[in-house]
Amino acid sequence: MDIENDYLNTLKNLHITLKKSFEYHLNSEINIETREYSNLLLNRMKQYYRSQYDNKEFLEKRYITNGADFFTEQLLFYMKIYLSKTNPDLQAISEKQIVAKRGSIRPDISIWKDNEVIAIIECKTQLGWNRHKWEIDFNKREKKLNKEFKNAKAFLVVLTGQNWGGFEENDLLGEKYFCLLKDKWITSFEDENDIFTPIENLFLKI
Repeated sequence: MDIENDYLNTLKNLHITLKKSFEYHLNSEINIETREYSNLLLNRMKQYYRSQYDNKEFLEKRYITNGADFFTEQLLFYMKIYLSKTNPDLQAISEKQIVAKRGSIRPDISIWKDNEVIAIIECKTQLGWNRHKWEIDFNKREKKLNKEFKNAKAFLVVLTGQNWGGFEENDLLGEKYFCLLKDKWITSFEDENDIFTPIENLFLKI
């Protein structure tokens, strides 16, 4: 049926368009001093969640499809573009064990130079479920990282501080911890004035 082929082609074209978008941004100037990367990332997340809420309502689902993996994927997308432009010796990879042994951490995103881990980035849409324990868990992962790669950096990126209070007055906000939206959900994102800690500040630390 034509309508089924249309739907299948739509799914196929997501990957094709993603690749075209990558090439476009790779060959375009993006000023790291602006918030262009943050805006692009947030607009993708906004549309993702809008589509998920539409599907939830139409299919009468109780929950939307979790957006954490999509968030990681899109941050990885822009990180790869940034590194290709500024430091092609570094490689951004998702879900790779830092060492091949039992109990080794598998960061959402890891930055490598040859066989050496330079940094890891953990990505969360929010921390409401773990609002009192997130820093303990993060520090444990950082210790495991530094046991294998003593000079590697660890970062945490959260999409929104809504529903859990955000990082509040944490001294490491903007240095080690990043929260893109302070107190609003992603579907309410309007423009760069809503951005709390820009993702560009993280990129500059890699």
